[in-house]
Amino acid sequence: MFELQRFGGITRYFIELMSRLSGNLEFSNSIVFNDNFYLRNADSTFSKGFKIPFFRGAGRLSTIVNRLKSELDIYKGSYDVFHPTYYHPYFLKRLHKPYVVTVHDMIHERFRDAYSPGDPTCEYKERVIRNADKIIAISKNTKKDIVDFYGIDEHKIQVVYHGYGNSSGISKIADLPRRYILFVGQRNRYKNFNRLLHAFAIVRKKVSDLQLICTGSDFTLQERILINSLKMNDAIRSMFVTDSQLNYLYQKAVCFVYPSLYEGFGIPILEAFSEKCPVVLSDASCFPEIALDGGIYFNPHQIDSIVDALFKIITDDNLRRKKIARGSEILNNYSWDKMAMETMSIYRELV
Repeated sequence: MFELQRFGGITRYFIELMSRLSGNLEFSNSIVFNDNFYLRNADSTFSKGFKIPFFRGAGRLSTIVNRLKSELDIYKGSYDVFHPTYYHPYFLKRLHKPYVVTVHDMIHERFRDAYSPGDPTCEYKERVIRNADKIIAISKNTKKDIVDFYGIDEHKIQVVYHGYGNSSGISKIADLPRRYILFVGQRNRYKNFNRLLHAFAIVRKKVSDLQLICTGSDFTLQERILINSLKMNDAIRSMFVTDSQLNYLYQKAVCFVYPSLYEGFGIPILEAFSEKCPVVLSDASCFPEIALDGGIYFNPHQIDSIVDALFKIITDDNLRRKKIARGSEILNNYSWDKMAMETMSIYRELV
């Protein structure tokens, strides 16, 4: 994943994990070429490799070199436990040591129709999960999905929650609207963004100064067409921001909204809690497990339900204060240090 992702939750998870390994545990990452933001900005204990060069075919060449380096390190066997960063089963033919795999979600399995017929992820993933000595699920909901899809003994699966937070601080953003709802991350498929747009258009008619800010990539043509048809061009904007700017957006938002139909964990929930931002979110998948009673919930399939939840948090200042306070309490359940300690215990079980 360090080759595939420039930014992303999976590589951030592994950086947070590796940076916290302690005691007599040492790690080695086999990557040679990558453009991953987290790895390239990590400290000197990490082998960062080289940036992917700029010439035709460089991506393919980088993939071949990275794979050969990883296979060589696996073959040498100078390690006790292997922890792959994704689900490609290339290592199974050479590996003669125990391995643990982290399952971040079961999105490919639940939304097969959203992926191309030739996408091998589900096949690869099942092979890697079934052959693993230990499986880490990042939520109880994800563990249940693994059992439901594969019939794997639940005792082989251990839930280890993600942590939250970054050390980026706060960077102000000029010319923000006075009142806005914040949406963070990708907007495709199961993210349920179109229903949110319809709900926001209804809310906006009654709260005329409210805007919607979306972080991440610019709007697609289809999204722009929908926004235009809702007559919301002047009320919805997209922004690409740094981690420190995102922290500022959380702090100043009326609320953070998370309308997804499914997620494996939902780190943005904890990010919003940590910046004293009220959370309005789906009652689907892992969300009630992670946010507990710290959020305002809605049915993600019903636009009216989304509208009602947004109105509650926008119009009731007392409710906002209660949810902010409760979110701060819930954060005590999660930390990257706790995640690393529990993962190290799993490694030691396998040695």
